[in-house]
Amino acid sequence: MAASETQPARAKQPLRQLMTLPEQIAERIFTAIADGEYEPGERIREEALAEQFEVSRGPVREALRILEKDSVVRILPNRGAHVTQLSTKEVADIFEIRRKLSAAMVARLSVEEAARVAAIIDADVRALDALAQTDGGGAEYFQTSFRLSRVLRESCTNERLAEILASLSRQTLRYTQLGLATPARRKESARNWKAMQKALKAGNVDVAADAVEKLIEDSKREAMKQLEVRQGGVSSDS
Repeated sequence: MAASETQPARAKQPLRQLMTLPEQIAERIFTAIADGEYEPGERIREEALAEQFEVSRGPVREALRILEKDSVVRILPNRGAHVTQLSTKEVADIFEIRRKLSAAMVARLSVEEAARVAAIIDADVRALDALAQTDGGGAEYFQTSFRLSRVLRESCTNERLAEILASLSRQTLRYTQLGLATPARRKESARNWKAMQKALKAGNVDVAADAVEKLIEDSKREAMKQLEVRQGGVSSDS
């Protein structure tokens, strides 16, 4: 995740350009949720956000609808918007879809496109490797990994596929964080990124696609493990 996107949503900062006002507000709310400022199940109050962003409640309401489409919040009749907590089955299903679509996206790159992506991500992949060698740095590792995932999506010439993957990335973001919670998992993740970058550089898009699948599957496996521990071994729906 880029540095400008990791600031708490409740801080007063200039809203980003090139997006509609509701999209900008949605981005800020999403970042706050990802940063743990809102707990699963917690209500997000329109009036407080409208005051914070110095706007009317209309753009805030539309921003929450945007987040509802990505299953980040759920808007309940007469109860307002609440942060979702997906069941373990929903998490598994969404990761599975993301894994398959991400691999398909990488596999359709041309040799030239693959080489260009490999060059773009080289510095961040090396940074991940360095971060993975330390016990700390988990937050920075996650942010760099998220940024790399976005670069991959932006390399996709199928705009609709890129949009779907962006939505899936939002839906799984909190669980991807769980999947990178330990130093051992970050080392495993860094190895996967290095394998993918090496394959892209060589133009072996099928090998790179396999590395993407392993990257997401490993993250899903650990996220499920961590989620089950947090839920006391019992799946729970919102």
